[in-house]
Amino acid sequence: MTKLLLPALMLLCVVYLSQGRVNICNLPIEKGQCRSRVKVYGYNPSKGSCERFTYSGCGGNGNRFKHKRDCKRICGKSSQKKKH
Repeated sequence: MTKLLLPALMLLCVVYLSQGRVNICNLPIEKGQCRSRVKVYGYNPSKGSCERFTYSGCGGNGNRFKHKRDCKRICGKSSQKKKH
């Protein structure tokens, strides 16, 4: 029974996370409404790339990554535009 439980749980986690990724990557880049100035990255779906922006420290949405590599890993591959 435990041999089946772990793979089933892992599969549920993967499905849950993959659904969240699509939503996060399609959200607009939002700076938030506070006064901090934190350099982060967000995925721009119309350009098909990750871009740097200044986050205010609160508010905004999940389309915000500390490192560009994380933005590319989560949004870049599945949402990347085809180039001609």
